[in-house]
Amino acid sequence: MTNDKEESLKRKYEEEALDRKAKAGIQADISTAPLKMVKHYIRKKPLINQVTCVKCGKIFKTNRKTKLCFSCERKKK
Repeated sequence: MTNDKEESLKRKYEEEALDRKAKAGIQADISTAPLKMVKHYIRKKPLINQVTCVKCGKIFKTNRKTKLCFSCERKKK
């Protein structure tokens, strides 16, 4: 009789523990869903752009908004 009670209590505690784990997992998934969606739908602009110089036609990479290469820009000043 006591073994049956102990087993039923063990089962009850195990079920409660499983329920708590399942609820915690569901809440974490719901809270992070908008962040996951944003990563797929929003594209970030690249920091380094490839630009062709207007004067000499040289192709270079820069993080500034300019149309002249460094040497042509230096000559201009």
